[in-house]
Amino acid sequence: MDDLISIIVPIYNTRALLTNCVKSIINQDYSNLEIILVDDGSTDEQTIKLCDDLAREYSSISSYHKANGGSGSARNYGISKAKGQFIGFVDSDDIIDPTMYSTLYNAIQKDRVKVSICGISTEENGNVLLDYGRLESGTYDNLELMRNFLLGMWHSACTCLYDRSLLDGASFPEGEINEDYLFNYRIFRNLERLSFVKKPLYHYLRRSDSNTGSPKTLRFLDWIKHTKHVLDEMSQNSSLIQEAEYQFLNSNIVLANSSLLSFSRFNSNEALELYEIVADNLTVNRDMIKRNNYLKGRDRYLSLLMAYAPKLYKFGVLSMLHYYPEKFGHVRS
Repeated sequence: MDDLISIIVPIYNTRALLTNCVKSIINQDYSNLEIILVDDGSTDEQTIKLCDDLAREYSSISSYHKANGGSGSARNYGISKAKGQFIGFVDSDDIIDPTMYSTLYNAIQKDRVKVSICGISTEENGNVLLDYGRLESGTYDNLELMRNFLLGMWHSACTCLYDRSLLDGASFPEGEINEDYLFNYRIFRNLERLSFVKKPLYHYLRRSDSNTGSPKTLRFLDWIKHTKHVLDEMSQNSSLIQEAEYQFLNSNIVLANSSLLSFSRFNSNEALELYEIVADNLTVNRDMIKRNNYLKGRDRYLSLLMAYAPKLYKFGVLSMLHYYPEKFGHVRS
């Protein structure tokens, strides 16, 4: 029999979407699965009940309830309960292709690696953006996998299948957002090789009330903190310093734009405060912007404009969002 795979699903008030998520896992063509539902202190009684109902209906499902601590905390709790040789994560508002785990498991066996990763499909308001990855399927050694990780190719833990041995001593940051980035960094930095499958087998369903669609708050500075932590470690002894600098700069650029978009949509003063902080980060790191070989074209121009004229940039973006919301409302977030 194939190895047991444990799939951990952190849940918080997602009753309307949870059944579709779980059914997509139940319907996998890989049969030796255990599904661990971790209710992270949901305030919706129907969500809590649904977790237990699903566990009663399917013998492969276990339902657990804990105090609210965030997605990272729920995933860590799930890891402590998992019995599988391999572990995967699915967010409760997303769905996966029926062949996802057989494909990832087969890649691990064929390539003799401890992590395999698939592509992801991002879907929002009926629009589908297929991200097949800008890489080809195959195996990547440590230098290649770390370079691509730092350049943003595979940050999500949900597209990965991990050998259980890699998670001994590893955990997600708790009480923080963007927890996948630091979690995967800690695993990938010592990984000999991994296998990448270009197919978009994971479907990320973006919602207006998700972290991405909700008003930007100072909590999003966790992303900056994580990329700065990695940059500081890489600066000590690494041939990937340019890549680490790029990820730090990119996190500031994306948050600057998304905070202004959030202010325009929600009139959130905290979003405006967030912009001031990340724009100041870019101002302080002007030399880094100038020397980084991965910042190109539009991103280089806009980051320099923010670094040298943050107030002018803010005025320009907010004016465009006010007068041309349909044209400029797609600022990356």
